[in-house]
Amino acid sequence: MSRSTSEQQRVDLAQGLDERLCAAAYRHASGPIPLRPALLPRQVAVEMRDVSVRLMRLVRQVSSTLARDIFELADLVGYRRPDVCMLTDDAAWNTSTFQMARPDVVLSGGVVRVVECNVGSALAGPEQVTRIDRYFREVYGAANPYADISRLWIPEVMPLRREVVLEVARQRGVRQPSVAVLGWDRGTEFGSAHYFDDVVRDFQRSGVACEFAVPNDLVADPDALTHEGRRIDVALRMFLSADAHKADLDMSPLRDAMQADTAITLSPDAADVYSSKKLLAYVSEAADDLPSGDREFVRRHLPWTRLLTDSKVFFEGEHQGLVDLLIRERERFFIKPSDQHGGQGITAGVDTDPDTWEEAVERALRDGTHIAQEFFRPDPLAVPCYRKAGEPVDVVQAAPVFGPMLMGGELGGVLVRHTDNQHTAVVNAIGGGVMNTCWITQ
Repeated sequence: MSRSTSEQQRVDLAQGLDERLCAAAYRHASGPIPLRPALLPRQVAVEMRDVSVRLMRLVRQVSSTLARDIFELADLVGYRRPDVCMLTDDAAWNTSTFQMARPDVVLSGGVVRVVECNVGSALAGPEQVTRIDRYFREVYGAANPYADISRLWIPEVMPLRREVVLEVARQRGVRQPSVAVLGWDRGTEFGSAHYFDDVVRDFQRSGVACEFAVPNDLVADPDALTHEGRRIDVALRMFLSADAHKADLDMSPLRDAMQADTAITLSPDAADVYSSKKLLAYVSEAADDLPSGDREFVRRHLPWTRLLTDSKVFFEGEHQGLVDLLIRERERFFIKPSDQHGGQGITAGVDTDPDTWEEAVERALRDGTHIAQEFFRPDPLAVPCYRKAGEPVDVVQAAPVFGPMLMGGELGGVLVRHTDNQHTAVVNAIGGGVMNTCWITQ
């Protein structure tokens, strides 16, 4: 095979992936296009799962010592209640809160470190990874004489998420539920029926009645929640309730169904509360009061994290002012808003000049909703990438952030976001990176 032919095939591969995911918001316009999945050793993927599950248990445990109920916890973390609020302390309603999760994990020095803990059904990754997996299976599958993927573990997230939904329905006494997948776009773009087609078809192939809907088209009466006259038992919400107003979504039918107990919405709004980064700060700060096993676990797997306030902290054996520490040790810390997602509002000291960093610290201090978190540089990840026409296709050493997709505590695959630059500190698809999938080596 000539070099020119090989290069053209790689370009075709990249363009094919881009076309397949054009409505999936999977990369920045200037981000690289991966030419294969990232490869992750099985023991590392399993450790990501186990560490994440244990940390979520500690988040629940520490939260229970800080607040008497979900309302008090919401006030503690500064949860901004949406206009139509569905927050409830009903245990039956909230039982699925942690059943769908995607922590953000970095490998640094070979150590799994959880930097964020995203909980709920509105998680980026399952739809993108499903399409990327399918595309790469076609490219590197049995028909390709140069690739053998038979020894790779390629987890599937859709069946595991479906089982979480069905188990929630069974707990409510509904053996054959009707499911509505709730998006926010009536066209064919991101958030539409087209975008969530894989989700709907996964339910339908298993004999579960499922359809796409936007909340505005739902109708709630005392006896049922319906969509176009068809009863809905479970509404799988694919967006944050707090973001509903941005798309002019009417959440009142879901609230009315909750109050009438005719249908359940997944994930419950409690998941949005537990996704607050402030809870990681509370867990990090509580480490000294935990049993020795948990204490060492937190110190190893959760970067040192604190609420960004004008206060004294204990860091590396010394009591000192947090603001002074951040300014003096700029390159060792992030500043993150506690209630944003997708990398919005994050400032990395290592990427910021001293004056700009000091301004960011002071601004965050005034705002009162930020955390400071110790920065660990990700171990580089080798991925062949295509950038744009006229540039070479080569293997880059990417700075990755992994997102193990946990459904009912099981690993449904690993989303990886990376750039084509190993020195990048903030990695997300919005800020110049790309979403990719991980295939697991045995």
